[in-house]
Amino acid sequence: MNRVRPVIIQEDTFKRMVDHAERSYPYECCGVVLGIGPEEQLRPIRNIQNEKHAESPEEFPRDARTAYLMHPADFRAALEEAATRKLPLSVIYHSHPDHDAYFSPTDRAAACLFDPNEADYPDTAQIVISVKSGRFADAAAFVWDPIVKDFVRTELIRR
Repeated sequence: MNRVRPVIIQEDTFKRMVDHAERSYPYECCGVVLGIGPEEQLRPIRNIQNEKHAESPEEFPRDARTAYLMHPADFRAALEEAATRKLPLSVIYHSHPDHDAYFSPTDRAAACLFDPNEADYPDTAQIVISVKSGRFADAAAFVWDPIVKDFVRTELIRR
């Protein structure tokens, strides 16, 4: 029996995430979902990876085709909105253009910035959307498992 919880997301929210990923192709998109169930609010966040890569290719060797970096002000605004409205940060999502929906070592490192053995947001699910040739291919959900100290794939339920 799977000891980690499934990720449940509203169908409309999921469709908007997929639309964001397809519109962003061939670049990665990123964003968050605030709230749970009918109160869910999708908040796309600007991916500034191309800007950072252009400014400093040595420090940011990857561009937005293979990486994302959330705009700090956008992410902070989403967190502030969640706190003000007393909504959980339920999902962080991003896309993988022309790659499968998996949680890469880079994704894990980004989700454990403060401590490599702990998720920065352990109660927040991670959803990765695969977009191939500009069209949705697959999506996968991952949650933090405190026993194995890693993100594990779990069921993604759309309602």
